[in-house]
Amino acid sequence: MQTANIKNARVEFKTTQNIKALLQEASSAVGLDLSSFLISVATKEAKKILNEERFLKLNSNEWENFEKVLNNPPKPTKELKNLMKLEDFDE
Repeated sequence: MQTANIKNARVEFKTTQNIKALLQEASSAVGLDLSSFLISVATKEAKKILNEERFLKLNSNEWENFEKVLNNPPKPTKELKNLMKLEDFDE
């Protein structure tokens, strides 16, 4: 028996009657019950948000500028040097 697919976590929230009716109508339109619809839509949106937050997207000009800075970093400022001297900086 696979325990990874057992649905044992619960999510609850309150909303207005209008929003609930809208969500029920949308779930019916795609042939899903309300819970399945909400899980599907929320999961897709969560993955999209995390993907946008985790990956840096640059066009070719931005990439060239990024590479230039990586290959020729500016000299550390006095403030940066002082920051790096702080206790526990490298933890």
